[in-house]
Amino acid sequence: MTTDNPNLIESVTPCSGQYSLKKDLVLNAWLLVAVIIYVVILFVLKRFPTWTPLLRGSIALLPLIPGLLYVRSWLKFVRGLDELQRRIQTEAFLFAALGTLVLGIIVDTLSEQGVKIAIALHGLGFGGVVMGVFALWLVGGAIAQGRYK
Repeated sequence: MTTDNPNLIESVTPCSGQYSLKKDLVLNAWLLVAVIIYVVILFVLKRFPTWTPLLRGSIALLPLIPGLLYVRSWLKFVRGLDELQRRIQTEAFLFAALGTLVLGIIVDTLSEQGVKIAIALHGLGFGGVVMGVFALWLVGGAIAQGRYK
């Protein structure tokens, strides 16, 4: 997809000098919806612990719908970046995805072996995975950005 006006990663980076609140909100609106749904679901599931596991599981998966729409909005945004920024973002997302996979394997292995730390007892969960991906995306982005300077 070519465009006369390519996306700039700086337009969604606060304090970059080219930051656009409107563009940032449009890009991240589905993430906000997913977070709100997630918080509401946490409250509802604590309030109604007697619901069947199938119902509880189905409700707990609801944030995935806006989460997938958020991924779609990021893919559209990244496709509109110039080649270098597209490559940097792809490397950052790959680092984040694989890093979260490794983190999940570590947590699961510790849990299987009886390690008694909170994250190993309960797993990462939806919120932990999202926060892990975000933190690792920041690290991966910094590494990739540094490589191309």
